[in-house]
Amino acid sequence: MDMDTLIENALLVTMDPESRGATGELGIVEDGAVGIADGQIEYVGPAADVDEAIARPRAGAVVDAEGDLACPGLVNAHAHTRHTIVRGAAQDLPEIEWMNRGLGPISAHATREDGVIGAKLGVLEALASGTTTVCEYARRVGELVEEVYEPFSVRCVATETINEVPDDRADLGPEELYPFDRGNGEAGLERAEALFDEYEDETASLVEPAYGPQALDMVSLRLLEEIERRADEHGRRIHIHVAQGEREAIQIRERYGEDGPNPIPGAGEEPTTVSVLDAADLLSDRLIAAHLHGATPDERARLADAGVSMVGCPSSIAAIDGIVPPIVEYREHGGTVGIGTDQAPGPGGHNAVRELRTAALLSKTDRGDPTAMPAWETLEVATVGGARALGIDDVVGTLTEGKRADVAVFDFESPWTAPTVDEPFHTAIPNLVYGGTGVEATDVFVDGRRLLRDGEVAIEGFDAGELIAEANRRAERIFSNAEEDWRDAGSKLVTDVDAGRL
Repeated sequence: MDMDTLIENALLVTMDPESRGATGELGIVEDGAVGIADGQIEYVGPAADVDEAIARPRAGAVVDAEGDLACPGLVNAHAHTRHTIVRGAAQDLPEIEWMNRGLGPISAHATREDGVIGAKLGVLEALASGTTTVCEYARRVGELVEEVYEPFSVRCVATETINEVPDDRADLGPEELYPFDRGNGEAGLERAEALFDEYEDETASLVEPAYGPQALDMVSLRLLEEIERRADEHGRRIHIHVAQGEREAIQIRERYGEDGPNPIPGAGEEPTTVSVLDAADLLSDRLIAAHLHGATPDERARLADAGVSMVGCPSSIAAIDGIVPPIVEYREHGGTVGIGTDQAPGPGGHNAVRELRTAALLSKTDRGDPTAMPAWETLEVATVGGARALGIDDVVGTLTEGKRADVAVFDFESPWTAPTVDEPFHTAIPNLVYGGTGVEATDVFVDGRRLLRDGEVAIEGFDAGELIAEANRRAERIFSNAEEDWRDAGSKLVTDVDAGRL
């Protein structure tokens, strides 16, 4: 088969030790090449052997990656990109205030069209930093698939948010139970089913649907059990926020405790999210649990033993909860882990390279151990780890012949990553993880399409400058319209603004 594209002379980090000419656990190939044809990887191995293995591209589509690192495209395993339109809206707040009093009063003034522009900006940021797959977690996620992911040709695990709670919860006290609206939950479930109907059996689709029950405090156990039944029947994934803070913990204790309206036998005197899920027999390898910083070590071990995957979002959880996600511990329990950026208003955005550094450094600090979460492990979690967590590692996550061609190429000729050497060992991986800023990606391929070319977005008809200008106009209107509601909500941020700190 003739190749469409050849990436050659790169340091390959294939994440597949069985790759031709590879050495070590990461499948490193010196002076390597990746050949792409019809969206698929047709060759991985030494550049010197390409001519014997496969014909070169007729059109001369060759990327000379000498001095660069090529690896599987990064996998953002948990993101809410719509909120990028209100970047900066809610930070440096107590966790109990962040959602209902910080973000909520402002994001409530964003229209559907605002959310689409925010998602475009978030996906652009992700792509420019080397991301090829985003697990988009959103209500009416199909709209974002149609208006953002498909036009951009970025791979998407489209996770439909399903919840039964009202959007406006600003007036509820911390111990007041959220009211459940069965109609809201069933509508979300039907939207999810529509996604499966459209994309589940589509060959070589860039879209992989998933169920997204938002969290145990936001969906009834009845609805969650129905989602589990359907997931089990059809072999689908369920992605849920688990043990993500005190706000959730209070809701679970009040609802499922012995004195609550829905006591759960076997969940303990003071039930937790994990104990309720376990007692209801809802733990399985179909489940993807985001965050887990509110779970105990024993609970995390139980989840890992049940085959539950974890997604850690270090920047987000550090910014919102002041806590480090238990990525290292979960891997020690034998669990599968991916990394996500979560959302932009608190931690800043969807820059995958910056998330690598945050994950590594916070883990070292949290453990009091500078050997925790080394650079190579961080890159592994952000590629094949994320693909495994999302259940798409048969398609992407490694540079393996026969898989889809999702590839990121990173340049090291910048003041932040230079100098980089290959002897007596490679410094490219630590230089990227610890020194990278998110501008190092020069070329990014998704399903064989070159979406980033020499550091510039190569999406037909797309203008990054116009998008940023549009986002700025919309954000100014949203923040202005939200001022009264935001002040009435009375978060700590109001005090900071009145004191002239912002």
